[in-house]
Amino acid sequence: MESEDADSDTDTDKLIGLSEKVYSWSPDKQELSITITYENQRVGYLNAVIMDVGSLKSGGFRDDKLKCQDKEIEEELLTFYKSLSDVLETRVVFYITDFFLEKVYRGMGIGGDILNLLPEWLDTHFPEVNDLYLFPYPLEKSNGKVECVKNVDDKKLLEMRTKLIRFYLSHGLRRTQTQFLYRPIKPAA
Repeated sequence: MESEDADSDTDTDKLIGLSEKVYSWSPDKQELSITITYENQRVGYLNAVIMDVGSLKSGGFRDDKLKCQDKEIEEELLTFYKSLSDVLETRVVFYITDFFLEKVYRGMGIGGDILNLLPEWLDTHFPEVNDLYLFPYPLEKSNGKVECVKNVDDKKLLEMRTKLIRFYLSHGLRRTQTQFLYRPIKPAA
């Protein structure tokens, strides 16, 4: 259940490429990683989970249905599902757990281009997806490992998150009644 797509299938920017690899699959969810390339250089990645919320709801939800390879991601998905399951009007969601660009490629418009490409790319590669969701949190690379920003004071972290939220909102995402953001991919049926 893995595929490699060397370039994006859109005309928006042929310099940007997205290729996915599915790591884990079940009827209720798929874990995947999407490599982001710019001018044939790997510049970042998106990690995401595709969840069939309709199946989770109709089959009687149990925490173990969202079991993931990474415990932190599993906890994030559980929080997401429990926070929004009563109001989700969609069937299948694409939940971004990590969206990371190397520092030297930030501020070049690549992140915004990726967010603009995602709806069409999802429609082509995962046509069952109705909505995209994420929890905006800054990531940084330290000692070669990408992690959530931790070692900053609360004021600085709030500034970073506020800037990140503004970025996402300016590229088509919307607020929910929680701290999660979303973007419709297809109209609700």
